[in-house]
Amino acid sequence: MDWTYPRGAGPEGIYEIGRRLAEHIGRIPDATDFTNDAREMLRITRRVESVATGGRLFVGFQNAAKLELERPRYEALVAAGTDIVAFGEGELSQTIDGLEYRAVPPDHQRLANNWFLVTDAPDRVGFVSWEIGKTEAFGQGGAATPGKEFVGFITDDPLVVAELASVLGTWNRAPRPRPRPSSTVDPARPDPAGQALIDAIRRTSAEATGAGTGAVVLGMRRDDSDRALHTAVAIARDEQRPLVIVDRSSESIFGTPYQDLRGDDDYRPRPDRLFGAATAVREGRAKTARAITAATALGVEAGAWFPTRSGSDGLAEAVRRFDGALIVLHETVRRPSMAERIRGMTLDTLERIGVPLVVAD
Repeated sequence: MDWTYPRGAGPEGIYEIGRRLAEHIGRIPDATDFTNDAREMLRITRRVESVATGGRLFVGFQNAAKLELERPRYEALVAAGTDIVAFGEGELSQTIDGLEYRAVPPDHQRLANNWFLVTDAPDRVGFVSWEIGKTEAFGQGGAATPGKEFVGFITDDPLVVAELASVLGTWNRAPRPRPRPSSTVDPARPDPAGQALIDAIRRTSAEATGAGTGAVVLGMRRDDSDRALHTAVAIARDEQRPLVIVDRSSESIFGTPYQDLRGDDDYRPRPDRLFGAATAVREGRAKTARAITAATALGVEAGAWFPTRSGSDGLAEAVRRFDGALIVLHETVRRPSMAERIRGMTLDTLERIGVPLVVAD
């Protein structure tokens, strides 16, 4: 895939990157935008460096001078057993033992010339940031220098991380495309997979939650197992609660359904209301459609929602908008990935939403 930022483009150029990436991997990539705030970007950088310690890290400094400023930190990372490949324009005055530095020719649009950190071990995360401000200021000064402007994303999508590594030429593992989501689900009648889901939920028992009046809010990502869904529907069924499915696959800056060209028609998802299985099918969310159909077949009033913000902020908004009384989450919330921690998907942060959490272990 071509990761070159569109020449002459402003912040909107990131959507061309997203279009190419979606075409390349066969689906909308899971990637969250970040605030163009120098302190926050530096915090993300430090967190990725920390989580990659002892594993492997691919990092773009823009130029050799910036790596020189970070020499003690990166010597310590190497000493801790981290396999590091660094990129930048120009040559180092002195090599860093154990670190491979790759000098790149000037080209401000290329991925390798920009600010990024990519690791797949021991955790998987990519942070990519193109500098799109004035050409003469590229790579000069710190991120907080007046006039600096960056655009990019954070991701833990395995296909995206693998593709980033592949284009950098450092990992010898080709990404394996996943099948496109099926849109053949009949929202009015369960297919065989839907019937199996209904049967599994019927066999699921859930302890009484003791939560106040209100809905069960289920946070669901693309690759989650159905365990949290089983638990959420079982609670809603047993406690006579409505179910709100927060489809977190739409948190991507490349995949929000609220920023397209369809206008304000009756079929378009809206941030102020839940949608049903038919809309989920039209949006290509077969898993969400199947979940709504299964819950409805078991007598649960169910609808889904595409969050307007990522991570814990999106779940908090769902609780507020749709009178949520408790949140059900997949067991991975006990050991969130680096990207999920950046999105605020830690137990401490989630508990601050103010409603009980149920983790489907």
